[in-house]
Amino acid sequence: MQLLNYRLILISLSTIILFNTCDYAACLDASTKIKEFGYPLETHEVWTDDRAHLGLERIPHNGNKVIGKPVLLMHGLFSDSYIFAVNNSSLSFVLSDAGFDVWLYNARGVGLSRTLSIYKRPGSLPNMNRISWNFGFHEMGIYDLTAVIDFILKKTEYSKLNVVGYSLGATIAFVCLSDKPEYNAKVNKLVLIAPATHFKTSPVTTIVKQFPKIVSIILNGFDFIPYTADPDAMYSQLRNVCANESVLKSCKNFINLFEGVDLPIDKNTVLDIVSVFPQPVSSKLMKHYFQIVMKGRLSHYDYGTSENLQRYNKIIPPDYDLSKVTAPTFIIHSNNDYLTTPTDVKWLINLLPNVKEVRYIDQVQWGHLSFILSPNIREIMNLYIAKKLLD
Repeated sequence: MQLLNYRLILISLSTIILFNTCDYAACLDASTKIKEFGYPLETHEVWTDDRAHLGLERIPHNGNKVIGKPVLLMHGLFSDSYIFAVNNSSLSFVLSDAGFDVWLYNARGVGLSRTLSIYKRPGSLPNMNRISWNFGFHEMGIYDLTAVIDFILKKTEYSKLNVVGYSLGATIAFVCLSDKPEYNAKVNKLVLIAPATHFKTSPVTTIVKQFPKIVSIILNGFDFIPYTADPDAMYSQLRNVCANESVLKSCKNFINLFEGVDLPIDKNTVLDIVSVFPQPVSSKLMKHYFQIVMKGRLSHYDYGTSENLQRYNKIIPPDYDLSKVTAPTFIIHSNNDYLTTPTDVKWLINLLPNVKEVRYIDQVQWGHLSFILSPNIREIMNLYIAKKLLD
């Protein structure tokens, strides 16, 4: 029965949906949750220098009409800005209550950025080919993050903003601040949550290294993963499948695969998560992470000898120079995170030149998704972040 349930989930994930069932962003997203919890909402559009179309959500204030200092929240892999608005303990609301002007980033291809890109007009059918999928987290760092920072600072008339990066969001920040070091001067404080770096001691690395050919075949077979003509319809179908009591436990176990420990979340949270997860990720981004896993180095994308020489003037792609990430940095990690292990985070800490404080969560079971889904997230992490940004 358990195997059958997993097959139902996988069928939902892999089905090529032909018709849009969400009518232009009527599905669950950060905007829905922000309005549901009674916070003011703005949405903004940003174009990058390489012509990617990005969408940002903004919570300008907490109801007192006073707009505070800007803070940008950057999501992780296979997710979008929704992860910061899951419930009223989520980081976007805690920071808004603390007086910050909260901005929610959506990487190219996910969340509001995807919605703005794949629909020609409200009510039209989605077209995933309207997005050029030839990008990875490098482009997100040097194009997306730079454009978003400049947009927010111009809009708010501040000279600096705070940046909070979770997992992939931390990787994007590393790319931006190492390859575009002038942007360090625009970052007041940098908070890195479960920062994804080189995965040298992660159990995932052990597994991936056993099946490199299979991983390569999968990544070379699609422009983006999971491959579907209509992600929003896929999420709707997946939610319907998981709402069945006989399948619900398998859906929760599917989420736990990404967590590493058993997440104490209820049925509604499970259904909300499968309504937005996994977001489409470009194969190039996954290939870049695959290269890092195989080489154990946080290096630029490997295009092969000939193109590497053209791009980098080197046969081997250079590492990202983390010594150039000079913004005041705060790091949060845990002992049960199988993806960003304490050993890998310690390696990172030794390379970053301006680490102000490290918060290590080891008193409770806390895996990779606990940073966004734990019922105790407000007390254990989010109030801590608010305090450090206020100091």
